[in-house]
Amino acid sequence: MMRQTFRARMLLSVARLLLCGGLAVLCGDAAFAQARPKKKPEPPVEVPQRKVQMHLVSQSNRDQVIKSAAKIDELVEKNYEKFKVTPNPEVSDETFLRRAYLDISGAIPTLKQSQTFLDGRDPQKRSRLIDMLLNSRGYASHTYNYWSNILRVNERLANNAPGRPYSDWIKESIEKNVPYDKWVFEMMTAEGKYLDNPATGYLVRDSGMPLDAMNNTVRIFLGTQIGCAQCHDHPFDRWTRKEFYEIAAFTFGTETRRGAGDKMFGGGNVVNKLRDDLKKIDTGFDGGGKYNRFLLGNLVEVYDIPRALTYPHDYQYTDVKPKSPVAPKTLFGEEMTVTKNERPRVTFANWMTSPRNPRFAKNIANRMWKRAFGIGLIEPVDDIQDATVAENEELLAFLEQEMIRLKFDLKEFQRILYNTKTYQREAAAVEVHGGDEYHFPGPVLRRMSPEQVWDSFITLAVFTPKDYQVEPAFVQASFLSVNLGAVSAEELMQRDNALKVATDYKHRQARDKDYTYKGLVLARASELPTPLPAGHFLRQFGQSDRESIEGNTTDGSVPQVLQMFNGPITHMLLEPKSLMVSNVMSQKSMDDRVNVIFLTVLSRQPTSEERQAALAEIREHGPAGYGNVIWALVNTREFLFVQ
Repeated sequence: MMRQTFRARMLLSVARLLLCGGLAVLCGDAAFAQARPKKKPEPPVEVPQRKVQMHLVSQSNRDQVIKSAAKIDELVEKNYEKFKVTPNPEVSDETFLRRAYLDISGAIPTLKQSQTFLDGRDPQKRSRLIDMLLNSRGYASHTYNYWSNILRVNERLANNAPGRPYSDWIKESIEKNVPYDKWVFEMMTAEGKYLDNPATGYLVRDSGMPLDAMNNTVRIFLGTQIGCAQCHDHPFDRWTRKEFYEIAAFTFGTETRRGAGDKMFGGGNVVNKLRDDLKKIDTGFDGGGKYNRFLLGNLVEVYDIPRALTYPHDYQYTDVKPKSPVAPKTLFGEEMTVTKNERPRVTFANWMTSPRNPRFAKNIANRMWKRAFGIGLIEPVDDIQDATVAENEELLAFLEQEMIRLKFDLKEFQRILYNTKTYQREAAAVEVHGGDEYHFPGPVLRRMSPEQVWDSFITLAVFTPKDYQVEPAFVQASFLSVNLGAVSAEELMQRDNALKVATDYKHRQARDKDYTYKGLVLARASELPTPLPAGHFLRQFGQSDRESIEGNTTDGSVPQVLQMFNGPITHMLLEPKSLMVSNVMSQKSMDDRVNVIFLTVLSRQPTSEERQAALAEIREHGPAGYGNVIWALVNTREFLFVQ
């Protein structure tokens, strides 16, 4: 449904080429440093690669997946009858292949992957492809991108804490397929020094803002917006200001930073003392910020103190007195009492992640449904209210129970969704606005996320993108983590020098050089800094600045058009050493080369009309014609949309 007349696209591409002075295609001299890596740089310390924990699907497990998927289809089809909806036809293998790769692994398939699947005759090949993708590095990478957008993962957290330990912990949790409830519980209850326990990064992210942090937590994990009630009773929901303060009281006693004068350091200001000692032995140190990642970074610690939240002095209602202490109380579901031997935030975490919580399982089931189908059964996914009615209440109730039955195994839950007939129907090219009803004749046609676009270009150009992993955070953390109360200035100076050797520019350059093109590191988005600078391809295609929850956008823009016209990301496809060019030129006939181009870019063979238009372009322009065809295809809507 997204295919446009190829000749029209080709004419447009030629016009653009003339406007831009043409592309150096297949015969240019530009250096393309991302060729198949010859030799990996030797790291100064042993750096093991992260590995995805494999999950083998037994026959009994597969039978249950089929049973649950069939139940979902049955409940969806009941709404077809109720609302007189005609379901979309089943997608072709070509469309399913591309959709599954984009939805599960976050990038289009390679040429070899497309050929293997499309040539396969196994009647269960779709189900087996889903299994394979859920066990892939791509799944972990794509899922990390999804959660880093929701959790606002940033390279720099509050209090001078580096963001990478937290982001690495998220990646490892996904790779190990940690159950969702346990993962959230660990984030909410983590304690200790950030460099030693990076799960504390969730709480450090909103350091110093306990009320905002609670609002974000309830919105993310319970799909409920209570933020307005921080200042006044909610104008559009039932939450009162009193209720907001009652739920916030559970975590108000959580601290995220030690004071430099904390008695645990032996008395006095330990930071000033170490700075004075460092000035005596380091002639280049003036007492400024040179050692801050040691001195301030080791103050970042999550711990609890017996501190009560009080109602504000300007509290405007008569149900409680201003400045009176707040007694912790849950918002809905079972009431929880803080016991003497339990930290209040542990009580809160137990309540929030409980299967009995009326919104925890419902919220994540709805989020996962939207991730697969493009729209939730409840929209917005983070604004569930008492009066909210899902598009299909019976279906959402079943999904909620499935999530609980699976003990919050998100990978297994998604396996069921992707095996449904509903997921494997043709996409619907509709725009669903607030208040509109959509009854899922198939998934919603949607534009790729910024990370999907980037990772798909990396798939087209780079031989071994999965081999690249950013240096693990523990390399730096092993040098940075010290006991400020016991460490000497001499040891700090030694550690600083050792850290420079382990992470200096030359080492980073050696590690990245085989994956660098015109200053861009050609690695999966999950391995790049978060967020990237405003001018980077990912940001221009809508990557969030990580300041707001789910700040990504898939809207088009003029900078995106300019990136596709003249940016390095499209030019790199046409360099002599790119995977794209290698695959095309390995074919002997012009016809086979055209087949490879279409199969690589769009995961399908060309139509008769498209083939003739492509061959005409190549005959007219010679070798440069292949580049024109490639360039035209990646600029089509068919390439940029998940169908």
